[in-house]
Amino acid sequence: MNNQLKMLLSLSLSLGLLLALGLKGAELKQVVVMLDWLSNPNHVPLFVAEQEGFFEEEGLNVELLIPGNPSDPVKLAAAGRIDIAVTTGMNLIIARAAGLPLAAFGGLIQHPLGGLLALREREIESLEDLEGDRIGYSLEPEEPVLWRAMLGCVGLEPQDYELINVGFNTVAALLASSVEAIGAFRNDERIQVELQGQETAFFPMEEYCIPDNYQLVVVANEQVINGRPEPLRSFIEALSKGIGLTLYDPNRALDIFFAANPELEDELNLRSFLATLLYFQGSPCVNDPGRWSELGDFLFSQGLIEQEAKLEELFTAEFLPQECLASDDGSKF
Repeated sequence: MNNQLKMLLSLSLSLGLLLALGLKGAELKQVVVMLDWLSNPNHVPLFVAEQEGFFEEEGLNVELLIPGNPSDPVKLAAAGRIDIAVTTGMNLIIARAAGLPLAAFGGLIQHPLGGLLALREREIESLEDLEGDRIGYSLEPEEPVLWRAMLGCVGLEPQDYELINVGFNTVAALLASSVEAIGAFRNDERIQVELQGQETAFFPMEEYCIPDNYQLVVVANEQVINGRPEPLRSFIEALSKGIGLTLYDPNRALDIFFAANPELEDELNLRSFLATLLYFQGSPCVNDPGRWSELGDFLFSQGLIEQEAKLEELFTAEFLPQECLASDDGSKF
């Protein structure tokens, strides 16, 4: 083969490769995903899937959005303004009870992260020690219900303590002794307080009469689930790869997250990621009917929803990988 022919063949192959890449880019389906709140280590597998090209490998161009308000994701997904929302399992049940046509089709964090946080220097070793104390919280109406249920689990009545809405200044209120305990996440406020040199007493909600539940799930409108299933199937496939890499190589996953969010590279987010890592195990599975049923019954008994949740409306196992399906009861729309 002469040099001229070799050059023409090389040029042809190069043009073919460029054309193939261009077609691949043109075929990517746009998917808009809104996080539950500001970017944080809870979202590491999503950023891994984005930055490592796992979404693109599945034919998706995924845009990760930050909400202006924590209530925005489910509302916008229900209205069809976004394709996918990240939210809590608890929020999903409440939204569904309010008539929003949403369902979970995958999970991100498998267990609750919340609970009550106090300082050990104040000789609080058990929930019973909060009798007569002030407890700060941020969000209504969910938080007062949760903390009353936890405290009631150890025999304390509402008149035995005081719940105070301190806005989003919970850590400052605790450190300033404005309150003796706060509602907190074990991978956030607890670490913030410990970085201030304080020893903490943390009481996980699932150990005190709050059902174990999915902390973060991905949800979509029923019309999307039924009418445009392939992007959701592809999304779960890519998310599964992101979760797998995060669990297999946490250092690399964290580097990817910090590269995408350089303003978050600090000791707090490093420790937060380490405290969150094990909670990714089991995701993207979200199809344990018992967990959904127990949480729905709890929310109904506490008055957070006005009618009992319908299990078949809360999640679909249609897009989950095979390893999730051993516990699947076949719930679909």
